Amino acid sequence: MTKGLWLFGLSGSGKTYLSKKISKKLKNPFIIDGDEIRKLISVDLGYKRSDRIKQNKRVLGLAKIVIKNKYYPIISSVYLDPKIFAEAKKAKIRVINVFRSKNFINQKLRNKKNVVGKYIKQPKLKCEIFNNSGRVNLNV
Repeated sequence: MTKGLWLFGLSGSGKTYLSKKISKKLKNPFIIDGDEIRKLISVDLGYKRSDRIKQNKRVLGLAKIVIKNKYYPIISSVYLDPKIFAEAKKAKIRVINVFRSKNFINQKLRNKKNVVGKYIKQPKLKCEIFNNSGRVNLNV
């Protein structure tokens, strides 16, 4: 069983969107958004690789505190260092690389009409998350 979820990928790939959707399906979710951590906690860090690694360590530490308090962390970040990835796996945090593909729901196109005047249909993304209370199927 996983004790948390870490979504990482490029800016605009849908990590925050997925985090919010997934959190609605879980019992004790706790969203840890890398942008929020950077804005509120890691104000001393820049965007060099060494700073991103420090940021990852802080996020992982926070996630471990969240797990210890019986919540399910849902983490989103742009970068994930390979060593932090290994530590996250040891802490039973499932890591998923989020990338934009034609199967991803584009929020800018939702409820928009195409040139012919028909609404643009977006494909659904299917996800399965495993936590302490079992499997959660997610269709977004």
